[in-house]
Amino acid sequence: MSKAIIKEVILENFMSYKYGRISLKPRFNFITGPNGAGKSAILLGISLAMGQLSTERSRKLADLVRRGEDIGRVSLVLNNLKENGKRPFPAYNKDEIMLSRYLRKDGSYWFEIDYKEASRQQVLDLLKRVGIDPNNLLIIMPQGMVDEFIMIKPEDKLKMVEEALGISDIRENLLGAKNRLKNIIAEENQYQDLIGKAMDSLEKWREEYDRLVMSRQLKQKLEELNAEYAWAEVLKLERSINNLNEKIGRISEEISTLEAKNKETISDFESDRKKFSNIIQIIKESTAKVYKGDEKSVTIIYDSINEINPLLESMLDKYSKVKVGEYRIESLRSELKELTKELDSIKNELNDALKKTTGQRPASVRTISEIEDEIKTVNAQLKVLGDVNQEAEKVYLEFKAKVDEYKEKLEEVRKNKEKTLKEIESRSKEWKEVIRKTISDINEKYNEIMSRINASGKVILVNENDPENAGIRLYASFVGTDLIPLDSFSQSGGELSAAVTAFLIAVQMYIVSPFRALDEFDVHMDPILREKFIKAIYEVSQGSETQYLIITPNFPSFYAPDINFIIVQKSQSGSAPKVIAK
Repeated sequence: MSKAIIKEVILENFMSYKYGRISLKPRFNFITGPNGAGKSAILLGISLAMGQLSTERSRKLADLVRRGEDIGRVSLVLNNLKENGKRPFPAYNKDEIMLSRYLRKDGSYWFEIDYKEASRQQVLDLLKRVGIDPNNLLIIMPQGMVDEFIMIKPEDKLKMVEEALGISDIRENLLGAKNRLKNIIAEENQYQDLIGKAMDSLEKWREEYDRLVMSRQLKQKLEELNAEYAWAEVLKLERSINNLNEKIGRISEEISTLEAKNKETISDFESDRKKFSNIIQIIKESTAKVYKGDEKSVTIIYDSINEINPLLESMLDKYSKVKVGEYRIESLRSELKELTKELDSIKNELNDALKKTTGQRPASVRTISEIEDEIKTVNAQLKVLGDVNQEAEKVYLEFKAKVDEYKEKLEEVRKNKEKTLKEIESRSKEWKEVIRKTISDINEKYNEIMSRINASGKVILVNENDPENAGIRLYASFVGTDLIPLDSFSQSGGELSAAVTAFLIAVQMYIVSPFRALDEFDVHMDPILREKFIKAIYEVSQGSETQYLIITPNFPSFYAPDINFIIVQKSQSGSAPKVIAK
């Protein structure tokens, strides 16, 4: 068995009400009475107590306080009975909750939940627990809603339906993804532009950077050549030293040889000189003997004289050789001295040259002339390069880093773009499936309700492939005419009211809310159409657990035992609601 979510509405110093209590029953509540009696004030009070914003935007709250009073109050007694062991509002362990809103003449106001001050958001959060959204005009349809609905654009009609059914987030998420895609594409274009500009700057500095790199390479080459040149100088000096050492060795060896020869020649000369002395002695002795008449001595003298001449020649030759040898030795010693002096000088040069070398001794070294030729070439290349910007590397690398950074970010953006495109595809598919099913279901109920008044209707989804501009168009047929779009030119006021109300009720049937209200939907309907429509609404309510509140100035001609009839009358003291039975 259904239960009323709103058990009672209490109006105190509110509009035409001094004090009024309106008891509401489950399912169908019917409020009627003459125009100006205060019927709509009941729904307005409910809307204000629930924190509806549209009411505040269209009215001054101060004007709602009863004339002559400083403060007014609207209160709702909410049902909090347990159902299946749970209360609708579990934060309150009691069977009834009082929801109130106080209004002052100065325009100020405040809310109370169970006699404790609360914010509007707390009120909205409380009602949200049971599925009531007071700002959804398809749940609480104020007076004039039917006329206003005709003027609403197709895309706004669809938005209202989506919001009413709680599926608006599907399209919002889709449109949000599309907006993100726009931002991503803008970001992609931005990074492409940044990369282009950075690349232009990079290319400008690349030439300077290349010149700087070339200059450094040439200078490095020059250092290497100078190092090679230093080692070439060392090698040259070492070769000179080796040559001098070899020459000194040869001269020393030659001196030794000459000295040995001279020594041998002198020894031979001394031997000859002794022989010569002996021969002279023999001649002297033999001459003495000749004077003594020794004839043999004459022969000895002649033989000795014959030996002297060759001996003298031999001695003279040996003497000459010794002198020549001594001269040669002296000359060689003088040369040796000069060479030794030169060797010492070159060794000093070598020590100085070694100090100029860097690194390890190379395995092979070119000639000095070859190195000098290449040094000239490198210097010529450096001269052609001229002055180079030493900041070129820093600036170039900065731009290169920027380009790399932008490219990396662009890659991330493109991945995000691809991800968002897939998300859009998925969300678009989901939205189309949901909205097609929703419109199909609403269309079925809409046509069903229209058939109860001997009419037909159709709801068509337009711009399905353009979610941002998608909408719905309503079509209706009365008295066997073709289905034509609803507008203020093609149908009468009553027909428009009937078709729009049928559509709104069809939508309401899919809204998960324990309370729904319609205020004076039938103002343009003739009595017959009005009666059919009220019966149709009543029949729809029978298959629902929802509490309905219908407000109309016309009393229905049919009766059902579960209908709560309330008549509002106005007297000099103000509006007064009364529950009646027909």
